[in-house]
Formats: sequence, C-alpha cells, structure tokens
Amino acid sequence: MAMDLSWQFLFFSLVTAFHVTVTVAQEQPLRHFCINSTGNFTSNSTYETNLNQLLSSFSLNTPNDRGFYNFSSGQGSTIANAVAFCRGDLNSSDCSNCINDAYRELRNRCPYRIEAIIWYDYCTFRYTSRSIFGVRDVDPYFFMWNSNNVSNVDAFNQALGSLMDKLRDVVQVGTSLGKFATGSIQVTPFQTIYARVQCSNDLTQYGCRSCLSQAIVYIPRCCDSKQGGRVSLPSCNFRFEIVRFYNRTPADIDTNDTTTTGYKSNSSRTTIIISILAVAFAALLISNVICIILRFRKRKLKPQSK
Repeated sequence: MAMDLSWQFLFFSLVTAFHVTVTVAQEQPLRHFCINSTGNFTSNSTYETNLNQLLSSFSLNTPNDRGFYNFSSGQGSTIANAVAFCRGDLNSSDCSNCINDAYRELRNRCPYRIEAIIWYDYCTFRYTSRSIFGVRDVDPYFFMWNSNNVSNVDAFNQALGSLMDKLRDVVQVGTSLGKFATGSIQVTPFQTIYARVQCSNDLTQYGCRSCLSQAIVYIPRCCDSKQGGRVSLPSCNFRFEIVRFYNRTPADIDTNDTTTTGYKSNSSRTTIIISILAVAFAALLISNVICIILRFRKRKLKPQSK
C-alpha cells in the first residue's frame, strides 16, 4: 500500500511539473489596448458575426507575404478588418500560433470593443471596422526597458543612433523578409548593441520610415542610459539589447564600420595579429614535437658498441 502511494505521488509530481513547464513556456502578451474611440458592439450583432468569422476563411498554415496577414469579413459599416504581422526571423508555425493566440486573447480581453490591438514578442494583431490596410498608425503605443544601466551613456547613445538610422534605411525599402531587419554595432571592443526593427509590410516606404522615426523619438523617454529597450506602435516596432535576442537571418546587417564607431579597423587588426601568432605558435609546437620524436628514434636505433 505504501509503495502504491509512493508511485502515485511520484506520478502526480511529474504531471504537475510538466504542466508548469508548458505553462511557463507559453508566450504571454506584452501589452494590449481596447480602443475607446470606435465604440462597442452588441452581442450577436452583425459585426460580432463578422469578427468571429475573421480568421475562419484564412489558412494560417501557409505564410502570406512573409508573415503578414490582411483579413476582412463582411461589408459596409459592419465589416471587420484585421492586420497581423510576425517577426521576420520566425518560422511559419510559430507565426500562425502567435496570431491565433493573439486573436483569442484579444477577444477575451476586449469582448465588445469594435477596435483592439495586442502585441506579443512574436507578432502584432489588431482588428477594427475602419480601413487600416496601408495606413500608418502610431497610436496607441507602449515601451519597455532593461533595468540595467550602461557605463558610458554618450558612446552607447551614439552607437545606438547610428544603428537605428541604418536599420530604418534598410527596413523602409524592404529585405528578403519583408520590412524586417536585424543588426549589430560595437560600442567598444567589449560591448555590442543588437537591434531588431520592423514595419507592417503593407506600409509604403515613406509610411514605414515615418513610423519608425516616431518610434525612435521615444528612446530618450523610455530607455535613456539603459542596456536595452523596446518601442511598439501599431504599424512598426523595434527592440535593442546588449545580447543577441533574435535568430540570424539573411536580413542581419553588420553596421560595424569606421564611420559609426571607429572600432572595426582596430578589432580586425587585432584579430589578424592573434590569428598569425596562433598559427606561428602551432607551427613551432609541431616542429618541436617532430624534432623530439626524430631525436628519440635516432637514440633508439643507434648500434650498441661491444
């Protein structure tokens, strides 16, 4: 009996631990807004029907335009429109899961609001009765920051500004992953800033640049002297940290050049010198080992005198 109770307790503990692990691993929303300006809808209304059918006519198993989705259901004043876009470094499965989770979560949090938006680390999702396709929206917004401070604020801000300007120029034109890019820049030979920048793919070049310029303006308010931070608007977003937090893609850009930080030439020269010294040391070590082996063999084969 005691043995059965022990096994039951062990089984229950393992199941509980597995459940906790799965719960912790599930991505949580970063922020959401239930927009007041567009008003509410009533239960069982035509708009609610269109909203419930918003995703049903679309297959999220196949990526649409590199992680960007534009949904519509219904017509006229009761039409429901939605725009969703995922990070460019995600696979299609993670993107689809994020959008599905975002839709369900937003319906729960804003059950009768005509317009709402939610942000995850993986994706952005919003719906409304107004036309939002190709529209640059910069409100509402939110920002978050790393609690740790940098030691040299001026050098860090200069490098961050150069990195953000470069990524904005790249993203507004677009990459192989849509309006998404990542990049890094050295503050010193011992500290690097990594950043991820994105616009909704339906924005024009001017709309994307304008949105990101507005987002960058918030850096002094949210993240001044901080080791990391993020700013998210409905149509664009960015994040930066001193550790790499994204998957490397063809849209990853190295901005370390002499016009930004002045450290690359010194760093490259140091790398070359170290490589040459390492090769020379290895060659010297190998030659010494060969000499020792040959000397030992000569002693072993030397004829003994009688």
